[in-house]
Amino acid sequence: MNALFRFNGVRCEGSDRAYTFMLHSGETRLLQLASNDEKNAMIDNAIGETVCRAGSIEIVQGDRRHHKLAVIGPFGERRHNSGPVPLIWQPVSAGRPGRVGWVAANGGLISNLKIWENVTLPLWYHARRDVIATEQSVQHWLSVLGLEPDEFAEFMVAQPHSVEPWQCKLAGLLRALLQTSPVLVVDAALFEDVNARLANCWIMALESYAAEGRTVLAIADKPTTLPWEKIE
Repeated sequence: MNALFRFNGVRCEGSDRAYTFMLHSGETRLLQLASNDEKNAMIDNAIGETVCRAGSIEIVQGDRRHHKLAVIGPFGERRHNSGPVPLIWQPVSAGRPGRVGWVAANGGLISNLKIWENVTLPLWYHARRDVIATEQSVQHWLSVLGLEPDEFAEFMVAQPHSVEPWQCKLAGLLRALLQTSPVLVVDAALFEDVNARLANCWIMALESYAAEGRTVLAIADKPTTLPWEKIE
């Protein structure tokens, strides 16, 4: 597993406890804090919106594929030894946009945009995405997230004010999954007031997302039913 995200003695506003841990590709972890204010402050720190009260949050910069290192042999010949790219960490606030994604508790939708626009506009704003490939990805993740195929079209053209709260949450989660950020931060309140079948689908979707070489960090302010390893 490759290291992706790390907290170094992090204290957020409203917290006297420092957190130090590292997240790797393929991991889904849970960080439980003492209050809603502390949770919100930690989410803002983790996605780079604010600076930590103490410590630092860092993300691995760039691609960690193996590369060839030039070596000069004893007779002046040029050789190449393959080796891993050294880890280069940078503050999350200085990282390239889109390196850390997040999912708000209520979905975080823009009220005057249709769900389709809420979901796809960030893709086309930050990167060039093929329309057909985007539609295929949307259909794939909607199915994984537990929506019935005959509901796809009506759901995607709906306005946020016209759907149920759980559907706004689903749309926000879908938007984050489509952006394929290496690190995804999730407000664990996303799973509140969601029926057990859907919650299980969403958990499996996030685990599948992480298994593709990414990592997911859920941040909570109370005990949850999420089955992921808790950060102590």
